Amino acid sequence: MTTHPAGPAALFPAQPLSRWLVQAPRDIRLDAHAVQPAGLATRALSADGKAASEARRFTGATLSDWQLKPLVDNAVLVVTELLSNALRYGLAKPAGQPRGAAPHQLWMGLLRCRDLVLCTVCDHSTDVPVLREPDYLAQSGRGLHIIDCLSSSWGWTTPTAAGKAVWAALPATD
Repeated sequence: MTTHPAGPAALFPAQPLSRWLVQAPRDIRLDAHAVQPAGLATRALSADGKAASEARRFTGATLSDWQLKPLVDNAVLVVTELLSNALRYGLAKPAGQPRGAAPHQLWMGLLRCRDLVLCTVCDHSTDVPVLREPDYLAQSGRGLHIIDCLSSSWGWTTPTAAGKAVWAALPATD
C-alpha cells in the first residue's frame, strides 16, 4: 500500500478531469483514453447527518451500474471513512465566514479507469490526514487504517485555499 500527498484533484466541480490525469501519482497514472464514458460520477453532499447514507447509496448504485457489484462493500466502507474524516476534520469554518452560516458542501467522486476505481471526498480544510497508531480502547481513530487495508494506494491533493481531496484507489475487476 502506498500513500501519496498529491493525486486526484479534479473532483471539485471547477477543475477539469484532464488536470487530475496530469497530477495522478505514477502508480495510478491514467491516460485520457483510459477513462470510459460512464467512468466518472460526482455528487455534492450536504455537511450533515444525511451525507454518509447519501454517499453509500450513490457509491453502491454507481458501482452496480458499472458492473462492479463485488467491489461495492469495500468501496462503501472506504467512502464512508473518507466522508467521516471530512465531516469530522474538514468542516472548520473559514476565516471571515459569518457565525451561524452553513458549512460548505462536500463533494465526492468515483472514477473508473482500467482496473481501478478511485474514491475521492473533497472538503474545504487545508489539514491533511495523518495515519496514527490507534488507541485500542478508543471508539474512533481507525478510519485511515481501514482505508489503508482496503485500497491499493491512498493520499490527498496538495491543499489550497479551496481545500483538498482525499482519495483511495481500489482494485477493480469485472
